[in-house]
Order: sequence, then structure tokens, then C-alpha cells
Amino acid sequence: MGIPREHTEEVRAQIPDFLNEVQSAHRVLISTHLNPDGDALGSALACSMVLDQLGVANEVICHHLPPRYLQFLPQSSRIKLHPEFDDHDLGLILDLDSLERLGNAEHWFEPIERLVVIDHHVPHNKPGDLRIVDVEAPATASILCDLFFDMPGVEITPAIADCLLTGLLTDTGSFRFPNTTPHCLHIAGQLLEFGAGLAKISEEVYMTKAKAAVLLAGEAISRMHLACDERLAWTVLPRSLFEELDANPEDTEGIVNELLAIRTVEVAAIFREGRHGSFKVSLRARGDIDVAEAARHFGGGGHTKAAGLNVEGPQEEAEARVVEVLKKCLACS
Repeated sequence: MGIPREHTEEVRAQIPDFLNEVQSAHRVLISTHLNPDGDALGSALACSMVLDQLGVANEVICHHLPPRYLQFLPQSSRIKLHPEFDDHDLGLILDLDSLERLGNAEHWFEPIERLVVIDHHVPHNKPGDLRIVDVEAPATASILCDLFFDMPGVEITPAIADCLLTGLLTDTGSFRFPNTTPHCLHIAGQLLEFGAGLAKISEEVYMTKAKAAVLLAGEAISRMHLACDERLAWTVLPRSLFEELDANPEDTEGIVNELLAIRTVEVAAIFREGRHGSFKVSLRARGDIDVAEAARHFGGGGHTKAAGLNVEGPQEEAEARVVEVLKKCLACS
């Protein structure tokens, strides 16, 4: 029996269109969403290296530089806050469902005439002259595997394989999440054959933390709130706590999953205070709960089981507004 291929054939059918777009371009500008994760940065860097092989000039920008736990990615130094050149005639945007999520990087795409979007989110809006989108794919990196594995003129080097496997690992929770499919595991195996270092990636992403991150996780759990018969868990991390612990925003990575690990919890949220009193909220869910819908209520988005949003303070009001919506997700009051 063959490996189920989801929409692989639909993706592969767009290889000629993708090649036509990039090989017709003078210079390509690549970007992804703000607060980039492993799939976002792994996909962006893999695309950049593939374009190098195709002889297409390109550069990568992002609203945020790579967080500490992703700086091991091959050629992560390519990622800049703004482009060096201003003569791009093609934009390539990865792993986001709305141009607003480019953050400051959106400005640099405004004058670019043509746009290619490669993504696996349910579309919030549909930008792009060429859209290579598979909402059933577990990660944007898996779409790129289907696109690049059989692309003429492309060799999947160990560096490219590392980037793509990082995207698969992080968006599937090391193949623990329900979005893990037989095809996903199949292409992960192929990436290992291409030289991807599974042990190294896992060590860097999941097993290496700053002391401040561990202390922050302890504080987050100690400040946890429960509601809806302990089906809802959330915690709030004020800016003063980050200053006290000398912690960075990236040190919150994975904390929300610790709340979701409680047996009774179906929805978990972590509020992180930013500058000017606003809060970035990360949401996770299990079962049939859709937290992406809750995030969209505040202009955010994401996946059914993992989403994010931004909400203005003050803290008590922001917390109450989001918690009220999450309670509605759980049909409790």
C-alpha cells in the first residue's frame, strides 16, 4: 500500500508555475510572519537556498530576527529586519494567512508587482498572484517538500533538509499532534536520507533552554488560573516579571503546552505583556475546540488547535475579554 499523499499531486502540478514566477524575476524578497516559529523560518531559509540553486537573486526579511532556539538553523544569519536592495520584482511569502501578519516587513512588499504565497493555514484573506496552499498539510515545510523534491535543478542538501525537518517537527510537536499524517512521516524519513540531523534539531528546539526560561515557566505555572471545571487554564506574565528574571519573550516558548498537559484542560492560554500595555496571547486546544475562531474575534488567527492574538490592556480588562471568549468556546459561563 502506498503512502497517502494528501494534496501532493495538486502541489506538484504547480511546480511549472512556481518556476516560471521565480525564474522570471530579477530579485525575490522572501518573508514570513512576525514572531516566527520553526516552520516559518525553516521554510523561508529553505526557499532562499533553493532559489540560490536556481540562480535567482533573493534575500530574506522578517519583522523579528530568529529567536535564540532557532539560531542553529543553517544560514539563519540571512534573515534581516529590512532588505539590502530595493529592486525586487517578486515577493515570496510563507506560512501566513494575512499580509498584516508580516508586521513591519509588509512595507517592503507594497511596491512589489507580483506575489507568491505558500501556506497551510485556512485563508484569512487570499493575497498572491500564485497561491500554493494546502490547508490539510501539517506544515508549510511539508508543502515545500512536495514542491522541491521533484523540482528540476534542485538538490535537497543537508542544510535544506535541516530547515524543512525543523518546520515539520515544530508544527507537529515532534509528530505528536493530530496533524501528523503518514505522508508527513514519509517525507520526514526522506529528509533524514537527505542528511537532516533529527537528534541535533530536537536537542536545539526542545532540550536547550536559558536559565531564565526555566524560571519563567515556573512562575507561569504558579500564576495559573483554572475555570470551567478545570477545562480552561491560563496564566499572565507581566512585563515586570521579564525584567526581574532577565527573560526574553522567546523564553515563553512551550509554556502554554505545559498548561494544556493538565489532564482536564481542553483550552490553555498564556498572556505575555508587551510594550505599551498590550498583550500577546498564545492559545492551544485539544479535542473538538477551535481556538483559531477565538483568535479571529480579536483580529488574530492560526490553526484550530494552535492560534494567537494581540489584545490591548489594561491587564484585568484584556484578560477578562479573552477569557470570556474562551469560555464560550467551551460552552461554559
